[in-house]
Amino acid sequence: MKICLTLLISISICFTTLAQKKWKFKIKIVEHSGKKHRGFFYAAEDTQLILVKSNRDTSRLPAQNIDKLFIHRRGVVAPFAIAGALIFFAFAIDNGNALESSVLIIVGVPVGVSLGLLTGELFANKRFYKKLEAKDFPLIKKDLQQYTELK
Repeated sequence: MKICLTLLISISICFTTLAQKKWKFKIKIVEHSGKKHRGFFYAAEDTQLILVKSNRDTSRLPAQNIDKLFIHRRGVVAPFAIAGALIFFAFAIDNGNALESSVLIIVGVPVGVSLGLLTGELFANKRFYKKLEAKDFPLIKKDLQQYTELK
């Protein structure tokens, strides 16, 4: 059990340090027309937001088109999900009964992942902005800039 706990802590630290080398915040933008954009939050200006999509394409979205804005931190959810799965897996290994061990692996690992995902989402440092208008962006620009890569 001590080895599993040490391994769990090591993996969590590894994912945390790897997450710090990548984009820190993901963004989801919903336009008034219903079109959705997802990517990494690069810069915030008074008249537009700049985001980098997963294929490294840069998008500039004018402030008058944006209706909703969702920001969340990357690299927090995965370590919690892996830790939840590893805890149930460690209990299954320590159990002497083969039937109980298989049930813990088959049922417990998905439950551990689900609980880890739920816990990770609670610590994901989320920001929501709804019903935005173009006049709101100069007011929230200072708050948005703490989440961008370009300061």
